[in-house]
Amino acid sequence: MIVMKRLFLFIFTAFVLASCGQAPTGGNTAASSDELVIKDTCAVIFVPAGDKLASLKSAFGEKSFPGILQFNNATITADSLFLASKGVKIIRTSATQLHFIRKNGESLYINLNHPKYAWEIFLFTGLGDPVKADLGDIETAYEEAGFK
Repeated sequence: MIVMKRLFLFIFTAFVLASCGQAPTGGNTAASSDELVIKDTCAVIFVPAGDKLASLKSAFGEKSFPGILQFNNATITADSLFLASKGVKIIRTSATQLHFIRKNGESLYINLNHPKYAWEIFLFTGLGDPVKADLGDIETAYEEAGFK
């Protein structure tokens, strides 16, 4: 029975990770190679890459960075599983410019090149500002964002 549960979790995790890497569809588009426009209700998962990843590696230090990278990737995976179980559309991106457009047409820009950002999850319903989730407490952020 335990082997079956582990196999199921492994397959489910592989499915979620595979679907997270797909290009966004519908109202969410890439305006430029480094900007993601978000119009629909979803969770945007930012996973640093390129120059942003290099700057984080420099900031955290060469020795501790592999452990930090592994921890954040595992946490993002667990959070993705929770959000997927709630039916939330997940967009995984390395774009450092996020452009959220509310249903009333108002825009909000987030520049993830700022040093305060690393691995992030933003929950967006389209009604208000996106909620920056605490990666260790995705359930609270899910409720705060207004997902039902």
